[in-house]
Amino acid sequence: MYYNYKTGELMSDEMPGLSVFYKDESGAVFHFYSTYAHGLDMLVGTYNFDENPESTMDWVRRHDQYDA
Repeated sequence: MYYNYKTGELMSDEMPGLSVFYKDESGAVFHFYSTYAHGLDMLVGTYNFDENPESTMDWVRRHDQYDA
């Protein structure tokens, strides 16, 4: 998988990323900026609760992924 400007195996089935595009008056679209992983700390709220900066956040579960 191509992620964070390189190709390799992903640590998870989902990885965070954010891209910003700009569309000028003529309609041309430009890739302006991208950030990945901890570059999104302020936008991915669960990062703020993660006390281990080396963690892959394995402890995070969606509301429908907890054991019964």
